[in-house]
Amino acid sequence: MKQRDFVTILQERAREQKKAMDAVPFPKIFAFVIEWLSDHPWRFLIPLAFIISLALREIIGHGYTNFVLLLFRSL
Repeated sequence: MKQRDFVTILQERAREQKKAMDAVPFPKIFAFVIEWLSDHPWRFLIPLAFIISLALREIIGHGYTNFVLLLFRSL
């Protein structure tokens, strides 16, 4: 493939990606969230895991610890 063909294909894909981003509602917010999560996923995943753990502990009660141990024992 020649360099000119390669650049043409890249430009075409960039135009398609721009059309797709323009079709997304709130494209600036979407782009910010994607960039933020791709650089620092731990900022989101660790608090989310903590919140889910607290919610499950509240729902299941004292059996939560046994439930988690049962999940990991079955793996």
